[in-house]
Amino acid sequence: MALVLPRRLARGDLVGVVSPSSPVAASVPRRFERGVAELERRGFHVRVGEHARSKTGWTAGEPVDRVADLHAMFTDPDVRAIVCTIGGYNANQLLELLDYELIAANPKLFVGYSDITALHGAIHARTGLATMLGPALLPQFGEFGGVDDYTWGAFERVAMRAEPAGAFRQPERWYPERLWWDEQDDRSRIPEPAAPWRTVRAERAEGPIVAGNVNTLLLLNGTPWSPPLDGALLCLEDDEEYGKPWLVERQLFQLRQLGAFDRAAGLAYGRIHPDAGFDSEAGIDEILLRATAGTEIPVAAGLDFSHTDPLMTLPWGVRARLDAGDEVTLELLEAAVV
Repeated sequence: MALVLPRRLARGDLVGVVSPSSPVAASVPRRFERGVAELERRGFHVRVGEHARSKTGWTAGEPVDRVADLHAMFTDPDVRAIVCTIGGYNANQLLELLDYELIAANPKLFVGYSDITALHGAIHARTGLATMLGPALLPQFGEFGGVDDYTWGAFERVAMRAEPAGAFRQPERWYPERLWWDEQDDRSRIPEPAAPWRTVRAERAEGPIVAGNVNTLLLLNGTPWSPPLDGALLCLEDDEEYGKPWLVERQLFQLRQLGAFDRAAGLAYGRIHPDAGFDSEAGIDEILLRATAGTEIPVAAGLDFSHTDPLMTLPWGVRARLDAGDEVTLELLEAAVV
């Protein structure tokens, strides 16, 4: 399927906000309003989806409600981009309800990460749209003091400029500190120096990006919405809950047994939060080598597109180059927007 690029986002555009998964937005009103205010400060107008602050059990409304919000944002000609509030657990409920012809007829920026991977994979597989793993309203735009400069710079380069974004390199700092939203997040988190991105198996490779949460991506296996992985540059990540060493290894070995690493061009794995329980960086590196044993694909680890801040914006289907050598870089070779 041909790659479809959305129109670039420009200041003055209208951004729609939706919650396809978790109902967290309903319980953190201060954080939510701060995220909206940050988008406005960056020059955008904001329209909040009807059910973006709904709560039905562990989701933001019933599946039909969440799909209705997505359809409304995609069909509204004034909305130029759709930003998710956060991830969660059950975005895959929406896959059989989405109108992919409607989305294909109205291609536009769609941004989020974590559980939103289910929507990225399905929409890309069915429409060819270059959706984007990138900052969400609550975790990034709702941060005290505004979105991190590295996160914003990456988003701006990818989503707002109709030219190749070029090479991403590691940030100077990151934010492992946790502050409870709407209770403790009335100050900036204390940054720490960011550990370098690491080469696990040295080599260079190019391919279309497939980026997202590995746990969620595996939910699509065997379904009609499973994205193609042939020749892909896999950019995989997980959070501190599912990123435990034994779960990471289990997930990566499922990908191995599906033949994903035999078909992929390369593998980049996201930075892991200390709460995941790895004793050292060597632990994840060893797992990555075991899971890709018998292949020659380049492997790098510790990149910033994970459940950590800051994070890059990675567009699905856009060709990129992973250089796993003395210095690890991830370079976007094509424009992600028009």
